[in-house]
Amino acid sequence: MFVNSPIFPNRKCVMEWEEPHDSTLYCIQTDGNYMIASGSSYYGVVRLWDKRQSACLQFFQLSSESGSSPVYCLRFSSTHLYAALATSLHSLDFQKSPICIR
Repeated sequence: MFVNSPIFPNRKCVMEWEEPHDSTLYCIQTDGNYMIASGSSYYGVVRLWDKRQSACLQFFQLSSESGSSPVYCLRFSSTHLYAALATSLHSLDFQKSPICIR
């Protein structure tokens, strides 16, 4: 994450998170507080990160097919995560079991 503002004119990296499998990220979203969700280019993987930590907190592999779709878009809250892959929309309810809509 780079900061570009009058307060930080040198654009120094203030925090770095590394995707463990070096996959390209297709989308990211933050909850406006401490959480970040990222969607990767392989196997429909969504990772949850805490901005205060450098390691991934949890991940969800939404597809078991080899060579499967990237996560093209995602939205999340403290109770739900929605992720769009090439041919499916996944809805995860953190209070219940995940649902896949095809």
